[in-house]
Amino acid sequence: MTILLYCICDLTGKRDFKEIDNENNVKALPRNSLRDRVIFLREHRKSQGNNKNWPAVANQRPTLRRLLVDIDGINAFYMIRELEQFTQFRLSLSSNPALRDVDIFWFQLRPPNKEIIDYKWNRILSHTLWERIEVEYLMSWLSTLGGGYSALGEQFTKYAEVAGKISLRQLHIGLRLGDPFIQARCKLYYSISLIQTGRLRQAKYMIREQYKFAKKQKTIDGRLVKMCQGIWLRLQYEYSLRLKYKKHIRELHSVSGDK
Repeated sequence: MTILLYCICDLTGKRDFKEIDNENNVKALPRNSLRDRVIFLREHRKSQGNNKNWPAVANQRPTLRRLLVDIDGINAFYMIRELEQFTQFRLSLSSNPALRDVDIFWFQLRPPNKEIIDYKWNRILSHTLWERIEVEYLMSWLSTLGGGYSALGEQFTKYAEVAGKISLRQLHIGLRLGDPFIQARCKLYYSISLIQTGRLRQAKYMIREQYKFAKKQKTIDGRLVKMCQGIWLRLQYEYSLRLKYKKHIRELHSVSGDK
């Protein structure tokens, strides 16, 4: 039997106890069951004649016999992988006369003498981070520009249309980033352009969709919810102006018809 117990004690003092069986399966070993497991393995080795001098331990708390291995994290990774994957390696350890009394291999991790830097991953991460910074910078400029055109769109329809195009450009960037909250905000910006150009029905459905999205999230974005509520009030105001205008037209037609 080549079952092997080992413990990994990291730099913070956290200890993980594990067991490797004959089939190279690795499973966590709860600390409260470590004593029973050590007793079982000792009795098994004793019955196999490996060490007949061990005292009976069924009714007493065994003293854990461990082999302390002071090793850095890099070498520990390869060492543990060899233990977990190669049965012959574990068999050579368990049959070694110098290690026959060892209950558990104790790997005490220490910092390596020289850190390993993954330059390839560092380049990938740096490029991704720099791209995200540039995109955020671009988004802020587009938001400022879109806000200016949107303010002019209150009086001139053509500026409202330009603001809508800027919002769509921001939406394309949000789709590339894969951030649904940025996408929702861009859609709300575009709904303002729809309201300013008189397409109230389209704006209504778009605002409702983003409001439902904001409310169904586990962590509700309060800013997004307030944006939906504020734009919805603006939409209601535009609807009220449209109704007043239609009512005024009907009154004019009725007066002209009476005459």
